[in-house]
Amino acid sequence: MRGLAIVVVLLGAAGCSSSAPPPVPMAGAPTDIRQMAGEWGGEYQGDTNGRSGSIIFQLAAGADTAYGDVVMISHQRRPARLPEADPSAGLPTPRTPEVLTIAFVRATGGGLEGRLRPYRDPDCDCLLDTRFQGQIHGDVIEGTYRSQPQGGGPVQNGTWKVKKKKA
Repeated sequence: MRGLAIVVVLLGAAGCSSSAPPPVPMAGAPTDIRQMAGEWGGEYQGDTNGRSGSIIFQLAAGADTAYGDVVMISHQRRPARLPEADPSAGLPTPRTPEVLTIAFVRATGGGLEGRLRPYRDPDCDCLLDTRFQGQIHGDVIEGTYRSQPQGGGPVQNGTWKVKKKKA
């Protein structure tokens, strides 16, 4: 996915950010939201640019607010956007993962849809809007996402999959 990342119940890596992710509002019928209770983890993969990352999502039973995020790792950083490496170090500048925030998730009829908060894509240096959808199959949720530059431009698509962690 170009700008990203996604998925709702998605994966972020728990030690990649210094603070807890903000709460993610959950909408839907109580029975649909109950299907998503638990801790989920997985990854996403962009169809066009090969970008990938992880997703983490946690929803307590009986709650209407979840916690989760998506970690994006850009594989194709433009050299002009990379900081200059210290020649004395002799090492390449590492890529920096970016934690993306899930804005909301709606569960309905065995599926879900949602979106990420807009974020700056490191390849096009533009703001992206990312929406995702998926189907719940027992302890697995898998789906697709679509990222579109806010000012127009090529749309990026990808897939994602998360699994419920055993208690």
